[in-house]
Amino acid sequence: MEVYNILFNRLLSEAAKRQASDLHLSAGSVPVIRKDGRLIKLEQEKIIEQAVLSQIIRSFLEEKDLKTLEEQRELTTVKTLGGNFRFKINIYYQKNLLAVSLRLISEGIPDFSTLNIPQTVINFTKLSSGLLIIAGPYGSGKTTTISAMIENINQNSHKRILTIEDPIEVMFTSNQSVIEQREIGRDVLSLVDGLEYCQQEDIDILTVSDNQEKLIEKMPLILDIASSNALVILEMNIDSSIRVIEKILDGYPPAKVDAARTLLADVLEGIVVQKLIPKNGGGMSLAVEVLIGTPAVKSVIREGKIKQIETIMQTSADQGMVSMTQSLVNLSQNSQISREDALANAPQKEDFNIMIK
Repeated sequence: MEVYNILFNRLLSEAAKRQASDLHLSAGSVPVIRKDGRLIKLEQEKIIEQAVLSQIIRSFLEEKDLKTLEEQRELTTVKTLGGNFRFKINIYYQKNLLAVSLRLISEGIPDFSTLNIPQTVINFTKLSSGLLIIAGPYGSGKTTTISAMIENINQNSHKRILTIEDPIEVMFTSNQSVIEQREIGRDVLSLVDGLEYCQQEDIDILTVSDNQEKLIEKMPLILDIASSNALVILEMNIDSSIRVIEKILDGYPPAKVDAARTLLADVLEGIVVQKLIPKNGGGMSLAVEVLIGTPAVKSVIREGKIKQIETIMQTSADQGMVSMTQSLVNLSQNSQISREDALANAPQKEDFNIMIK
């Protein structure tokens, strides 16, 4: 077997043995894994040369993937490697050298009972229309949460569910519902083509995951679908509910912002923001911010007073809302995570210090 294949299989085995979530390979650096949210250098390994990393990449990419990488200088794909392990793979260039990030996709579809998801979030699966946004930084478990929601609906309701993804990570099997998964570039030419198809079809639930800027550009189409008789579940790489709303509105020209605020307020059912924090004793704990589209929330969106949403979350715990700062305080007080990690991830650190007392 070629040297590069032996090296790659050894690195995959080492990552699996250590129960790492990610493996990072960069030309000119030693391999790095991420375990329980923390990066660990594999110091026993040699620095990876550009030629070796190029051969590793070529060992699992198809010709069309190689062409895309050459033309766009980056590629995101899903591949089965090392036997039956599925990985989400990001390949890109930095300092004109290749780099690869591999994230392990968990086997099977998780159940809500194993995810520590608040009941308020589970209740969103009962919605029949509107816009639900699952947000958070990369590696915060957004795909896992959305998968659990889809599977819950699939097991308990008769719905037609369509996903538009780039790439498809979790594979579903239709049960009570009918699930159709479309990958951008393979099953549908573009995000806009997929969205326009949904405007003309009988869809109960649509989930959308794609490049952040493409999502913002196509937000008018997405809001239009959410204003019909469909529930749209949108995945976004943003770390707070307020920033989610601001980002959506930023996608509109100034002359149309007032109308966009009204439309967004009309369709918004909720925003869930997630972070995974290293857990005391090993593993990861889920911190969750929950915003519900109550009349008060819709009112401040229409009026453009977005910053007031933080206060609404802090004073609406009885309705199931919780801010990220409060969620981190709760995890720290329950000894699930350290106070230091909680404070480091708190968006309002002064509020955290007051709440923790």
